[in-house]
Amino acid sequence: MTVKECYEQATSFLPEKPEENPDMQRFMIAWCNILLAENLENENFFRRANGIEELSSPRKVYSAEDEIPYNEKLVSMAFPYGMARWIFRENDDISASREYYSLYTIATKEATPAIEEEIRDVYQ
Repeated sequence: MTVKECYEQATSFLPEKPEENPDMQRFMIAWCNILLAENLENENFFRRANGIEELSSPRKVYSAEDEIPYNEKLVSMAFPYGMARWIFRENDDISASREYYSLYTIATKEATPAIEEEIRDVYQ
C-alpha cells in the first residue's frame, strides 16, 4: 500500500469529500512517518515471528507514491485508522478522533503476531 492509498482509505471515513479539504493532503507523509515510528515494535514482532531481520529504527517514507515499508497486514488493517484519527482531529471532531484511535489500537494488536517463548524463572 502506498502512502496515498492509505490516505485515501482514511479520508473515506469522512462525511465530506477529500477534495473539499485539499490542505489536509500535505500532512499524509508526516502522519505516515509517525505511524511507522509508533509501529516499529509491532513490525519487529512480525519479523521475529517470520525469521526476518529486525529493524533498529523505523523506516521512513518521503512521497505519496512510496510503498509503506512494513508488513501488509499491519499496514492495511491499522494505518488507515491511525491516519483517520488525525484527519478527524484536524476537523475538530475529537470524539471521532478518539473512536478511530481506538479502532487503530485494536487493529495493531490484531495484526501483530504473538511469539511463544519459554518463561524464565528469574527468582530461582
